[in-house]
Amino acid sequence: MVRRILIFIIICAACTGVKAQFDPQFSQNMFNMLAVNPAYAGASESINLTALNRNQWRIDSAGIKTTVFSGDMPINVFGTPSGIGLNVMNDQIGLFTNLSIGVNYASQFELIYGTLSLGLSVGFINQKFEGSKISFPDGKPDDAIPEVDMDGSAFDASLGAYFKAKKYYAGISLSHLNSPQPNYDENFSFSFRPTLYLTGGYNFKIEDTLYEVLPSFFMKTDGASMQVDINTLVRYKSRYWAGLTYRLQDAIVLLGGIEMKNGVRFGYSYDITTSAFATAKSGGTHEFMVGYNFDLSLEKRTKRYKSVRYL
Repeated sequence: MVRRILIFIIICAACTGVKAQFDPQFSQNMFNMLAVNPAYAGASESINLTALNRNQWRIDSAGIKTTVFSGDMPINVFGTPSGIGLNVMNDQIGLFTNLSIGVNYASQFELIYGTLSLGLSVGFINQKFEGSKISFPDGKPDDAIPEVDMDGSAFDASLGAYFKAKKYYAGISLSHLNSPQPNYDENFSFSFRPTLYLTGGYNFKIEDTLYEVLPSFFMKTDGASMQVDINTLVRYKSRYWAGLTYRLQDAIVLLGGIEMKNGVRFGYSYDITTSAFATAKSGGTHEFMVGYNFDLSLEKRTKRYKSVRYL
């Protein structure tokens, strides 16, 4: 069976009473805002659909495989501009499979310099552990690691705030407010740490050209570990983009994509690992994104879609 990375993940993650950073890692964070901040619901002012698939650290058939689908749209609640959204995420880490589903609501407030959104997400996490697939190299089982299949679910909630102006944006959110713990038996417990996210970006229009420079940053921490991404994209004709990301002490990421005239957009990123894990010959990380953004407003029948432009 899968050894190396698999046994390492099991031993680190399956011990009694473990707390771990549950939230998966993405490189195309600027296109995946709703997955980390419920206040982004409705911020694009149109119906926005996004799907991402990430394959990370492929070693001996093991690794991390993550798929996320999100959709949101603006609504009006008793005269208050608002947004609703849905996130569905499946994250497979060795013998662990985490499925999370969250419903998002955000209320928007017009300020002098932009729009402030406050959002809430409620849903659940289901975690499955395939203990029956464990094979110990020395044939000696570990009492801390169950050798049977187990699964459990728990309620999950997140909060966020998102500010959008004409040329910049900023967001802050906190996931897993209630430190959800799937209802396994009393001998095997696993809880998820609250995770803090900070995001921000700016849109520099290069005068007398069709180019824009889009610097941004992404940070998340659960108090035990931290991820910091510094991104720079260059966009041409508001439809083609390419760029680089530096992930502190972890990777350099190449990004690129295109938005078709019908509103469908495609993105791809490749992580070049720079940490000590690069010596494991993991083959890098591939991430694919597809999205669609369209406006169904009755007052704008002549406009079939609207670019997200993540601002």
